Amino acid sequence: MEADLETLKKNSEWNESYYFNFHDRKNELTALMRLGNKVNKNEKSMFFYLISPQLSLGMKSESFLDDQPLHMAGLSFQELESGKWRLKYKGSLFDQLKRKFKVKMDVNWQALNPIMDYRECVDERQVKLSSKVASLHYEQFGKAQGEIEIEAEKFQIEGLGERDFSQGVREWGSPRMWMWINSQFSSKEAFNITKLCVEEGEIDAGYFYNQESNQPLIRAEIKVEYDKNLPSKFSLLLEDKKGTTYPVEGEIIQLAMIPVDENMVLLETLSQYEWEGKLGYGVAEFLVPR
Repeated sequence: MEADLETLKKNSEWNESYYFNFHDRKNELTALMRLGNKVNKNEKSMFFYLISPQLSLGMKSESFLDDQPLHMAGLSFQELESGKWRLKYKGSLFDQLKRKFKVKMDVNWQALNPIMDYRECVDERQVKLSSKVASLHYEQFGKAQGEIEIEAEKFQIEGLGERDFSQGVREWGSPRMWMWINSQFSSKEAFNITKLCVEEGEIDAGYFYNQESNQPLIRAEIKVEYDKNLPSKFSLLLEDKKGTTYPVEGEIIQLAMIPVDENMVLLETLSQYEWEGKLGYGVAEFLVPR
């Protein structure tokens, strides 16, 4: 396994990815952002999106690698201490009509559960199956507090969200499909699940955090309903290593499309979830062909 990992690190598509999202229920504002570095191709990339009932703003950029892997095009991530990050942005975002909006963000993100290593959910065969998407994959949920300014309007942010860090070969065309779904019901209850479909099979991995600890998820049955060829609702039946199941219903509220290459597009959605009578919000991500 270690030898395989060292070989993958030399691949031109080896990627280090830092991702955050959060949703503020009071302001009905969702932020999602990513910084990625392909160290063997001298490339870096970023995206930053804000979505609410009134607007959908975003931008995506690529550039040459430099000595600031956590800063690009006005977006920056700073790890203040273990489990605590400062997320900042200053620049312009654009709506679907390509109108420009001046945006500032200064938010602290604090972890609420231990880091979840996806390798706790899968066997060696499944690790190899996922090697063209991410060999090392870590997840964590947390709270976001700070301020976002859009033009002259300021929003005091108090929300919950997800952090994702992954390392590995990132070939967007390799999976036939993936779904990456997370929700936070409270500061003590949250889940994350990834379903990855490649030619050789499926890989399910994630966690359900319920009050005290991460329960590794090893199986996910996901049924998706579509409206005009876009996902609109989904039912989840998640199973952890102990055999405990978690039935969750999800409904997509808002959607942003992020092109990743000439063949694939990411659908980043704010979704509403129900589990055991509790209401949660989070991001559901679908990788689909254009």
